[in-house]
Amino acid sequence: MKLSQPIQAHGKELEELTFRRPKGEDISACGFPFSFTVTDEGGTTIQPNAAAITSMIARLGDIPLSSAKSLPFNDWMSCMGELFSFFGQSIPAGLSNGASTSLGSGNGTQRSPSG
Repeated sequence: MKLSQPIQAHGKELEELTFRRPKGEDISACGFPFSFTVTDEGGTTIQPNAAAITSMIARLGDIPLSSAKSLPFNDWMSCMGELFSFFGQSIPAGLSNGASTSLGSGNGTQRSPSG
């Protein structure tokens, strides 16, 4: 993933990050980065866990936690999208279906393809 601004990691300037697929040990170490709740309307509410996401960015991107914490917001959000794709779905472009992945909001709804 190309970064909008380079970051420092392992004494080098990085302009992109590559994430490996998560394993059970990553979830054990970092926590689950998203919680999903099915709504009464049949959609899914997605609640991001910022601390777990940041830890996963560091762990799966093989960078120090301090480097993950230094990511500009837009790059952090893009990284979150990359991680989200590992957990069975991808975030729709532009969140056009009304889903929200705002930190702490928990109020976005991602509808199933039939809804």
